[in-house]
Amino acid sequence: MAINLDDLFDDKDFNANVEKADFLRNLQANILKGHGREHVALIFLAVKDIDRARSFLRSYPVSNSFSQLEETKKFKETGEPGELVRLVFLSKLGLDLFNKAEGLDDGPFISGMRNDPDVLDSGNTGSWQAEFKQEERVTHVLLLLAYHLEDKLARSVGNLIDKVADKDNGFFELIFIQQGRAYKNGDGEGVEHFGYVDGRSQPLFLKSAYESEKKARRGGVDIYDPAAPLSQFIFRDPLVDIKDSTINPDNCFGSYFVFRKLEQNVAGFKEEEEALAKKLDLEGSDEERAGAMVVGRFEDGTPLVLHSKEDGVPVINNFNYEADLNGSKCPFHSHIRKTNPRRPEPVDEKGFTDDLKRQMARRGITYGTRLQHPDTKEFIDKPNDGVGLLFMSYQKSIEDQFHFMQTQWANNEFFPSFKKEDKDGIDPIIGQASSPEAVLANQKWLTEYGSAKGNKKEFLFKGFVSLKGGEYFYAPSISGLRTI
Repeated sequence: MAINLDDLFDDKDFNANVEKADFLRNLQANILKGHGREHVALIFLAVKDIDRARSFLRSYPVSNSFSQLEETKKFKETGEPGELVRLVFLSKLGLDLFNKAEGLDDGPFISGMRNDPDVLDSGNTGSWQAEFKQEERVTHVLLLLAYHLEDKLARSVGNLIDKVADKDNGFFELIFIQQGRAYKNGDGEGVEHFGYVDGRSQPLFLKSAYESEKKARRGGVDIYDPAAPLSQFIFRDPLVDIKDSTINPDNCFGSYFVFRKLEQNVAGFKEEEEALAKKLDLEGSDEERAGAMVVGRFEDGTPLVLHSKEDGVPVINNFNYEADLNGSKCPFHSHIRKTNPRRPEPVDEKGFTDDLKRQMARRGITYGTRLQHPDTKEFIDKPNDGVGLLFMSYQKSIEDQFHFMQTQWANNEFFPSFKKEDKDGIDPIIGQASSPEAVLANQKWLTEYGSAKGNKKEFLFKGFVSLKGGEYFYAPSISGLRTI
């Protein structure tokens, strides 16, 4: 019996079910759930010797989802961390080298991110760092290594580079190594460099994770249901040779993978937060609402639309905007409202909403070094460059998910209200203008929380996140990788 892609994956007794185990052993780790390691290295490579590169990729010990779930179970029981994570991604140009691109027909993936002006700052690669910008050294293969100990990760990366990208005898050319490291606040929650809890709103497609979310202590799912089918993130791997009798192609799945390096100007962002609070005459504890209106949540993750509740427990994800249709609590242009409007309709025959279908499995991590207070974990310094987010996501369709979300939602001045007479403005965090000269509507900010009749003031909040590079990749099944 083939895996049902139209539903969540039932991971109960996964190791006792032959069909489930085969599916998991063929699926790369990090797709069904994040790998959880605090240190990451992304190794961007260009192929020099096709035959030797092919031989390496076919035998590379890629981490699979079966081992990941086993390690997760063991960690919960004993606290023992998992092993080194190893993942492989190929660009369209890389697959072309190995004559394996047939069947991968997603539009943005075929063109590549550098040729996708709608998702670039000012429509071009001018903001990209040199390693990603130069067209003569494009990335064919991306290797991701992750571990909880930085020194062991560094040793593994060094040994790998010595093996595959030696200047004299290597079969890959090393383009760039990007490090990532996770930061946590005093409550142990992952935070991004602007200081806000990150990763709260994720689609859930493992039944164990969904059942946990349903419990009251996790917020519940009665208002916003994050359940998503497997088909939203994976699809049958066209690389698999269906003539190979040792492989069941019905259990081999891949996923499109988006990588973007987003640099954050922390100093500028925090200064603009203060300027916005001053513009709106917010004082005392209410000053924090300025930043919350930009993001849509307070720094601890409490949704802005639930700001008036005083239960003392920040609600994680169980909310929508049905009680705030006029944007008097959470502005239409707030980052999380732009990228997940949480509209309950329309619903398909399986019960999944259209807005949720656009969501990706986000697996990003911060990069760069910050100073944190050893006791409170509060950030001390405010850099204006050198830090940011390594955005990474898995999806079935780049065109219908990442690309749609960025262009039709984040960059769309009329979304989500579609009021022609009063633009919402672009996403103040990740919104991108088509050019520096593009006329952008000033976002409208209400001075009084929850009052639709309150005073509105205009203020353009943007420009504190810049795209430094990126690419679209394919994450093949492990059996598919063996056919490269």
